Amino acid sequence: MSADYDKQEWQAQQAARDDALEKQREKYAKTRERSARNARRKLKRLHRTLTEQGEISEFENEFGESVVERLDKFGSAFHDREKGRPGDALSFAQKRVLAAMNKKVKDLKKKPSEASIQGEGLDADYERTADRWKNKPKSSFKQKGFKSKSGYQPRVRHIEDDMPDNNWPPKKEEPYIPEYVPPKKPFLRVIK
Repeated sequence: MSADYDKQEWQAQQAARDDALEKQREKYAKTRERSARNARRKLKRLHRTLTEQGEISEFENEFGESVVERLDKFGSAFHDREKGRPGDALSFAQKRVLAAMNKKVKDLKKKPSEASIQGEGLDADYERTADRWKNKPKSSFKQKGFKSKSGYQPRVRHIEDDMPDNNWPPKKEEPYIPEYVPPKKPFLRVIK
């Protein structure tokens, strides 16, 4: 009876482990799918933006198309586990290329286009959000212990304060030597 009980207990523990492992696999699968969707969406957006701006290079065009195709087909754009983490959709090198494309798009958005310089396509009174804050008046709040910028005095120690004066070391005075006074003859008393 003891052997049957041990076998049933072992089977119950094994079933619990299998269920936990299956839940973990499902969680990893959902994570991989979400990572692939996010990477695909970001890559398509960057590719589309660069194409519309006319600033896409041949490499970026080919890279974007091939990576999106692999993400659609396999759910990941790389296979070698040394090139990236198992749950990631893009390898480390692919992420660097994607970051470079993202930086390029941001730089293009910062530069005013020719149409916006001439006033075409944008309202004449259009002002970027970042520019609105540039001319905002400064706060009148001043921290305690600080003077204004024009009269700011940092609390530092000056090396000149520690330097000795020109009369250093002081001249030695002559030592006091008392005059020699011979002792008086002692008074002798004669005792009889």
